[in-house]
Amino acid sequence: MKQLADIIRSVRQSIVSGFKIVKSETSRTPLELVEETTSISVEIPGERVHEISLRKLTELQGEIYALDSSSRVVETPYVFTSIGAGSVYNRFTGYAIDVPSLASILGLEEPLCKHVVIIPEVEPPGNFHELVESSKSIMSTNPISVPYTSSYNKSIILAELRASIENCLLEKYSEVARHGSVLFVDGPLVYPEKVVEATSTSRELLDVYASSMRALNRQRVMLIERLLAAGTLVVNVVKRLHKSFYLSTIDPLGLGISGVSDETYLATALLTRKVPVEKPISIGPIIIKQYSELGVSKAMWYVVIPRRPHTGIESVGNYVFYRVEVPEKCVEKPVIDLVARDSIQLGSYLPLTLLVVDRRVKKLSSSITTYFLYLTGLTSEATEHYISTL
Repeated sequence: MKQLADIIRSVRQSIVSGFKIVKSETSRTPLELVEETTSISVEIPGERVHEISLRKLTELQGEIYALDSSSRVVETPYVFTSIGAGSVYNRFTGYAIDVPSLASILGLEEPLCKHVVIIPEVEPPGNFHELVESSKSIMSTNPISVPYTSSYNKSIILAELRASIENCLLEKYSEVARHGSVLFVDGPLVYPEKVVEATSTSRELLDVYASSMRALNRQRVMLIERLLAAGTLVVNVVKRLHKSFYLSTIDPLGLGISGVSDETYLATALLTRKVPVEKPISIGPIIIKQYSELGVSKAMWYVVIPRRPHTGIESVGNYVFYRVEVPEKCVEKPVIDLVARDSIQLGSYLPLTLLVVDRRVKKLSSSITTYFLYLTGLTSEATEHYISTL
């Protein structure tokens, strides 16, 4: 961490020396990554709506782990810095793989994964690239080796940083995973690759962003396949449904509406009583065939949980919606039972292990950033919490 502080000081000195400012304001235009749903092939085997009954849950044979990541942004007029963190955690045993670990923060060991991006907003000093290349913590290029510069979109950088940390953790976990264990991952099976176009972004850059996410997806799928082959079930949980449009494209409940988000679709299904309103349910499995250029097929379920038992709909805010995804080959696994065992059965709406690791990585990224600010002398007002674009 002290090496990172030295790099920031060298960039700061460039301002004093009168180096030219190269800050690009257009790179701060938010770009969204959205799932492509216009040309998907779908299968819905069997009944579409199922009650989640706690009396019939499948017994858990192995351990439950969860993976999540977080990041913070420290932004000044002369440098953009993003500090990421991630963890694989078992709340029963306390076993954890943290990025970065405490020992690496203190400089006692090399970090497991690169977890920092530093982009000068001035002409970098002569030794900047040498300092960056010598650091084991800094990502200086995207996954397809395009250098990070001031013109590279910042929201895409953050998405790539978190995705890279998660892929690194998947690889480290695959080395110690036990047969029969379950790994909950916060986020989709495959990251969205479609970038919503912005008038200020060139087609060439948009293609770079899409290719970069595709490279991350290729690695992610390979690592998940490795875990599955070793007997670990990987279950992806997507909590944000306001930018997902699968349900209105497929219309599995016959609502006759299109072009609305999954969140809106599920709320409409409740209001029109197309699904039971007083009990936890799942909608699915829905099989999405080869929905990316990687040729990946997935099975997914939508989970609807009332916050409290009642017979009428007071507000759709009284419900929790999320989506569960696994590779199609795992469609016969007791996926929803495993989710319910770590959530509803314990009085939680989301898998509790996932909530615990979410809290852990946020504290980790916050603590690292506070230490970084202390070492560099920057103020806490320069810190922004990253809101995921995934």
